[in-house]
Parts: sequence; structure tokens; C-alpha cells
Amino acid sequence: MRTVRRLYFYAVALVSLEVVLWGLVGLARSFFCGRGNAVCGAASILAQGLALILVGVPVFGFHWWMAERFSRQDTEEHASAIRAVFLYGALLGTLIPIVQNALSLLDRLVLQAVGLSASQAIFGPNQTWSDNLIAIVMNAIVAIYFIYVLRKDWQVIAPQDSFTNIRRIYRHIWLIYSLGILVGAVQQLLRYLLNVFPGVLSFQYRASGAHGVALALIGLPLWYFAWKTVQEALAIQSERESLLRLGVLYLLALAGVITVLASGGVVVDLILRLIVGEPMTFFSFTQKVAGPLSIGIPLAGVWAYYGGWLSRAMAESPDAPRQAGMRRLYTYILSAIGLGATFTGLSLLLSFVVDATIGNIVWADVLRPRLAAALATLLVGLPLWWLAWRPMQVEALEGGDAGDHARRSIVRKVYLYLALFVSVVGGMITAVSLLNLLLRSLFGSSVQNLLQQSLKDLELLFLFVGLGVYHGMVLGKDGRLASEALAEKHAAFPVLVFDQGDGSFGQAILTALHRLTPRLPVAIQTASQPVAPEAVPKAVLVPSDLAVDPPELLRDWLGKYEGNRLIVPQAAKGWVWTGGIRPLPAAATQAAQTLRQLAEGQELRQQAVTPGWMIAVYIVAGLFGLEILGVLIGLGISLMGG
Repeated sequence: MRTVRRLYFYAVALVSLEVVLWGLVGLARSFFCGRGNAVCGAASILAQGLALILVGVPVFGFHWWMAERFSRQDTEEHASAIRAVFLYGALLGTLIPIVQNALSLLDRLVLQAVGLSASQAIFGPNQTWSDNLIAIVMNAIVAIYFIYVLRKDWQVIAPQDSFTNIRRIYRHIWLIYSLGILVGAVQQLLRYLLNVFPGVLSFQYRASGAHGVALALIGLPLWYFAWKTVQEALAIQSERESLLRLGVLYLLALAGVITVLASGGVVVDLILRLIVGEPMTFFSFTQKVAGPLSIGIPLAGVWAYYGGWLSRAMAESPDAPRQAGMRRLYTYILSAIGLGATFTGLSLLLSFVVDATIGNIVWADVLRPRLAAALATLLVGLPLWWLAWRPMQVEALEGGDAGDHARRSIVRKVYLYLALFVSVVGGMITAVSLLNLLLRSLFGSSVQNLLQQSLKDLELLFLFVGLGVYHGMVLGKDGRLASEALAEKHAAFPVLVFDQGDGSFGQAILTALHRLTPRLPVAIQTASQPVAPEAVPKAVLVPSDLAVDPPELLRDWLGKYEGNRLIVPQAAKGWVWTGGIRPLPAAATQAAQTLRQLAEGQELRQQAVTPGWMIAVYIVAGLFGLEILGVLIGLGISLMGG
């Protein structure tokens, strides 16, 4: 109930805070509007501002007063994650508008300084200096207040885990936001320089230079301090082990990869079109290549820089299997991107061959750019796929534990089965299209360019079949090698099962083990009998009723045993298991699965339950990151198209 109450009060407080804030901004703007411009609609701005204030102030005041009252009365309330989300959300809701208004004001000033109209500004082209300054001042006043509240909270709250997690998200949001501004600055400056070099000095490119200067003056110091703050926090172990930090590094590195590949493909395509004879002047070539280069170069820097930090974060992981898993995830993602580009390039190339051979298509207008596009896609995708896939395949074919872990990696299995899924579904769709064409022709329906369309479907079907056969063979080989390695591990892991004497427990465990791991050596030992001296099990299995009240022989033997001891919960008089007791067949199956994990060298971990609020916050942060990634990719596509 208290969680729902917190959500209500803090959510209403946050919404009403924004209402009050922008009411104050509108009220102040109406004053300057009325003095400086008689036709700017000061009366309507004044009315709107007053309405927002008169409605928002009492709502915000009541809900914020109640939230503060609850937090003073209850230490759990004071340290709650919902309060942390509210406070850091209020900071984002005030500080980001300050940055945006500063960008708007500075961009217009730089444009006017180089003799261009302020209407060319990226942000707020129709705003005035007073509009921006008023918004900055009002947001700054509110931000200062909540910074004061946050500092007071940090001094008194305990525990600080919730606030620490939200602060980490807050810092990384600033990192992604400031990096986006900095990338935009470099892109605009490069676009200006790439067009100045051949002498194309139109107002459009002069405006790009002005935008770049304004973005750099804001973005560079903002990114520097955001990144410096994130780096300084690594002195704390929890920050170094944060999954959020690792996820952000993955996001930035992969955003760089995707954008560089896209822009690089456009540049290679333009070069190939020149090689195959497309008429293009130096100036037109420079104009076309400026867009993709201007976005590709800064994102290449992002890829190199944050890819290096990602590699460093992987190397710093003390857990070798986890380190290898993080590396595999990154490499398999690169391999999937390269494989998709390679498949697309081959499809385009084979389609070109069909049209060039039997199609009545003009070379200069259609075939030439298609050939360039196909070769460019191949030249970009094939090296990436080979460089990423080859090391993973070599690793999976190794002997020993390293190769075994590589073959059983969930990331590798997802990659291979995803390739199989694409090949099967794509093959079905292509086969349906091909059969549809042939049956329509057989039934007397007129099909235009039947041979040409059939050959295109056939070559695409051939590619899908090849994709599926190759990855199916890889999966089959992985399975054979994994089965051989696991059988050897199971055979070298003897297990001793203690039984009360009636045989029911031992028989249930034996049945479950023979079903899951038939080569695992198992022996049943009656608890009242002495254990043979030659028995050296790697693990022992004891029912809980024996574990809580063992016979003297068993107690002495277990006291000297140094291997793995597994207890299977069983009903016992006078004992209550708070986690519940499962039926014997289900408990035996669970025990057999645990023994199999031990035999295969897997680490058994107690899994902590992630709080629901943390899951929600991570989802929101992930969506924000994806939105930033989408904006960067969309910007790159638009620039390359321009």
C-alpha cells in the first residue's frame, strides 16, 4: 500500500511541478513580450501562465508537503527508490531545459555573428534572448532547490542502495545526452569543412559551421564533466560491477559500429559508382560524400573510444567465464551485423546478375548503381562477419574447458538458432513466392517476366538454404563435441547417495540421474552402514531428514568429507521448511540437475531477486538509450540521403 501511495504523491508532485515551472516561465515571458513587442500576444501568454500557476501551485504544494511529511516520519519512506526517482527526475526535468535553452541562445548568437539569420537555428529559431534567459533562470531556481534537498537526503538516508542505483542511471543519462550533443557538434563542423574544401560556400554549409561551434561550446564541457563523474565513481566496487555501465558501453560501441558501417557503405558505393563509369563531378561527389563522412567519422571515434573502455571493463571482470561471456556477446552481435550485410550484398549481386543477363534494363540508369550498391554492401559486411565469426569458431573448436564453455555458451546458441530461424522462415516465404509464380503460369494466368522473377526467387532460396545448412552443420558439430566432452566429465564425477534404508529416496535419485546423466557413476549408501574406505565421491546427496538427525557413523563421515554436499528437502516430523517441500520425483529431478551442473563445472549461484521498481527503471533507461541510438542512426541516414 505504501508503494502505491508513494507513486501517487510523487507522480502528481512531479507533474504539477512542471506545470508551475512553465507557468512561471510564461508569466515572466509575458512581461518582456509586452514591453518589447506589442503584437506578440502578451495577454494570451499572461493568461496561460496565470492559469498554470493558479492550478499547479496548490496541487504541487499539497502533494510535496505530504511526501515530505511521510519521509520525515518513516526512514524507509525517506530512502525509497520512488523518492530518488522523483528527485533525480526533477533535476533532469530542469537541467536539460537549461541546456536546451542555452544551446538555442548560443546558436542564434553564432549565426548572427557570421552574418546569417537567426531563423536558421536548430533549436528555438523563433525564440528571443529573453525567452531563453527566463527559462534558464526559472529552471535553475527549481534545480538549485532540489539539489539542496538531494544533498540533505544523502546525509541522512540509510541504506543508500536505492539512491545509488538511481544516481547511476541519472549520470549515464547525462553521459548519453552530452555525447549526443558532442557528436552533433563534430558532425556539423565536419560537414562544413568537407564542403569548404572544394569551395562550396553556400549559406547552408556556413550554418552547419555555426551550429557546430554552438554545439561544441555546450557539448564538450558537458560531456567532459559527465564522463569524468562516471569514471570517478569507479573507485566504488559496485560501480565497476554495474550492469548498467556495461550496458551503456555496449550501446555506445554498437551505435558506433552500425553508423560507421552504414556511412562507410554509402562512401564505398559512391566510389564504386565512379569506378563503373557514372559521370560525377568532383564537387557533386564531395557534396554526396560529405554527409556520410561527417556522421561516420565522429561515430567511428565513439566506437573506438567506448569500444576500448568496453574491452577494458571485460578484462577487469574477476570471473573468467563472465568475462568470456561478455566478450562473446559483443563479438556475436558484430558477427550478426556482418552476416546480415553479407547476405544482403550477395542477394543484391545475384539479382543484378539475373537482370543484367536476361532483363531488358538500362545499364546507366539502373544496373550501374545496383552493381555498386551490391559490391559496397559486400565489401562492408563480409570483412566484419569474417573478423568477428572466425575467432568465435576457432574458440568453439578448441578442446578442454575453454572450448566446452564456448560451445555451450547461450549467446552462441542464440546466434546459431537465430540464423536457422531466419533461414527457415525466409526460405519458406521465398519458396511460396516461387511456387506461386510457377502455379499461376501453369494454370494459364499471365505472369510478366516469369523467367526473370523465378530466377530471382530461386537465387534467394539458394542463399537461405545455404545459410541454414551452414549454421545447421555448425550446430551439429557443436553438439557432437559437447556430448563427448560432457560424457567424459560425467564419467569422472562419482556421486554417493545416502538413504534411510527403505530405498525409496535412493531409487528416485538414481532414476532421475540415469535419465539426465546416464554416464554419471552413482552409488547408494545406507546411512546406518559404514562407508567403504575406497569410496571417494565428488559429491554426496543427503535427504533433509538425515541431515538434521544423522546417525553417528554418517555424522562422523560427513564431518571429515570435503567435497560437495547437497541436501534434498524431505518432510520430517517437527521440522518446517519455509521454502516448501516438493514431491520426491520433482525433488530428485532438481537434485539431478544440480549434480549435472557440478559435474560440468558450472558455478552454482544464489540468485537475488531484482526489485520490481528496479526492473521498471532499467526498462525506462533502456528505452531512453534506444531512443538516443535511433536518433543518431536516423540522423546518419538523413545526412547520407542528403
